[in-house]
Formats: sequence, C-alpha cells, structure tokens
Amino acid sequence: MTVQFLLFTHYAPLGAYGEVAVGGRRMSWTRPGRSAVVGLVACALGIERVREGEHERLERSLGYGVRTLVPGRPLIDYHTTQPPKTGKRRPRFATRREELAHPTLATVLSSREYRTDAFFTVALWERPESGAALDAVAEALRRPGFCLFAGRKSAPLGLPPGPGMVEAPTLPAAFEAREHNSVEREVLESLGWDEKTPALIACDLDAPGIPEGVREERRRDAIASRARWQFRDRDEAVFAWPHGDA
Repeated sequence: MTVQFLLFTHYAPLGAYGEVAVGGRRMSWTRPGRSAVVGLVACALGIERVREGEHERLERSLGYGVRTLVPGRPLIDYHTTQPPKTGKRRPRFATRREELAHPTLATVLSSREYRTDAFFTVALWERPESGAALDAVAEALRRPGFCLFAGRKSAPLGLPPGPGMVEAPTLPAAFEAREHNSVEREVLESLGWDEKTPALIACDLDAPGIPEGVREERRRDAIASRARWQFRDRDEAVFAWPHGDA
C-alpha cells in the first residue's frame, strides 16, 4: 500500500525555528517544527491568523515530516524594541519619529537566535479526517497568498518551495524519491552537503513506515490557537536515514 506525499524544499539564508521563549532569550530549534510548517502552508493558502477554524482544520488534517540536509549554523542577534507603555493595545505610528515622540516609550532588550543557510525537505500527507487537499496546498506553495518566510518575517525563503507529489509506501521512501533540481543541488553543494551522510528525519509518531526503536522528543509546537500564539506539547520521532543512531 502506498501513500501520497507532498514534498517541498525549505531553505533560507536566515531562519528562526523558535523554542519556548523565556524572558529575553528567544532561541531557535535546529529545524522547523510542526507549527512552523503548518503555518507556512496557511500563509501560502492566504489564511489570516484570526481565522482559527481553518488553522485548526490544517492542524488536524496534515501529517508532518522534515528531513535535515544541512543544519546550518546558529547566529545570535542582540535585539532592541521600544514599545510604548499604553496597555494592551499598541498604537500605530506613521513614522519612527512619531513613535519616538511618544511620552511613555519603553526599551526591551532580547537575544534572538537564527539559523543560517539551513536546508530542509518537508513532507506532508493527508490524515483520514483530512479536510485539506494536497493538490491545493501544492498549488498555493507555487503561487502563495502571502509572502513565505522561515519563522520570522525578516527571513524570507531563499528558494521557491518547488512542491511535488510522490507515491511511496513509507515516509523515508518518499524522502528518497525527492529529486532536487539543478538550482537546489547547486545551493546544497555550496553548503557542503554530502548526500552519502545519513540525514536526520523528524516526524509525527503516526508517520507511515518509520523504523522501530527511534528516539522520541517532546516539542511545544502543536497549534492550540494561532490568533493567541498558543501552542501545546507533542511528541515526535527522530531518526537518521539510512537508519542508524540518530
């Protein structure tokens, strides 16, 4: 029995894949999590953040897997913002000069981590209760409704996703069937990619055909409320392929 997978490239010169934020430290995972991938799909489909029902449908409908080809390198940004102390609602300013003139301007300092030149392949498949058609998602990735970015709006994708359908019996087989075009291969080679090195795969625990005895990791990246930026814990499988010690 085979499963239909949608695979696409996720590469950005600068990306951020947020861990749980604590105080002024905003660290990044080494790969995009489930909420980042489902959020990217929602962005491509033109779904605004406040349309909670459509985000919930995508969360229920899509299976998720990511293969890390090049993990990239960490980059720390010393980040400053100056939000006015005006309660819950932040006023809109036409210019930076107008904002600086606000009488209750505050300064917030934080450290934000990014990943530079990380290259991934993403796999999606439809769950039994699916309400999201993979062909519609593929078309949206080719002609996105909103600008696609890697975790933060300041980090646009460096290559088109290039979505393609694959029929395969297992998730690892689907990743193996993904063929990179000449531009993707050129970028991968420039990043020092060695296709003989086992690639790390992270995926939902119910992904088709994952090996037995793989490592499980817990991440807070299942969408609870996109509008309120709320997420819940989920467990995922992590393993190297060809299969070995992850």
